[in-house]
Amino acid sequence: MANFLFKKSYKLSTFKNVKYDHLWGSKGVFTTIRVYGESPKYIFLKDHLLQLNKSLKKFNINFLLTEKKLLELIPSNLKIQKYNHLLRVAIKNNKISLSLRSRLKPSNFFQCKLVNFQRSNAKIKNLQYKKILSMQKNINMQKMEILFYNNNIILEGSTTNLILIKNSQIILPKGNYYKGVTMNYLLKKIQNKYFFKSIRFSDLIVADEIILVGSGKGVVKVTSIPQIKWFSSSAKMFKRLSSMYKAQLEL
Repeated sequence: MANFLFKKSYKLSTFKNVKYDHLWGSKGVFTTIRVYGESPKYIFLKDHLLQLNKSLKKFNINFLLTEKKLLELIPSNLKIQKYNHLLRVAIKNNKISLSLRSRLKPSNFFQCKLVNFQRSNAKIKNLQYKKILSMQKNINMQKMEILFYNNNIILEGSTTNLILIKNSQIILPKGNYYKGVTMNYLLKKIQNKYFFKSIRFSDLIVADEIILVGSGKGVVKVTSIPQIKWFSSSAKMFKRLSSMYKAQLEL
């Protein structure tokens, strides 16, 4: 169960505090931002807000969330000595909801479960997540991620993006899914060329590495996918991407 330090909702027009509403199932969007350090650092904050505001525009929600306004809405009396938390920001047409919870560290022995499912409006991080949340209740999220596929094409994780490594090549899924802030950052930083491909089960089976990246998970090495009897045979690219991500945390 998530350990929440606060949960707040505000009326969008006045920012008056109202009864908390998680907004799951609403017509709206959300983002999850990692918060880290002794004095809170909001990792990739500008990129998160840029993506969030673009999504609001696509949903015809006439609101622009600025960094200044977001920080004003976060309670200032939090007695936290060192942050390693996740800030969720959710917005619909008349309400904004914020929550802060402790980040759970992923296991070193991490598996994936393949599920035939595709999110609605998949290129936007929208709040139609109730079915996904019900799936997540049935697994240990510290040890496992759900990988979605549609028409036998692998798309994304329930909370992450997928990076496939074969013969030192970086392969990304081609298809209808949300390309997250963490993945975009890592792809800009790394010197290797990468390409998009329709990834099938047969591509997973022959992969040297399968890596998951996202705000909550960070950079995770998948050790196995029991359904297809796949096991990791390398950690070279995982170590490289992980060191890049950790360097950003410590800036």
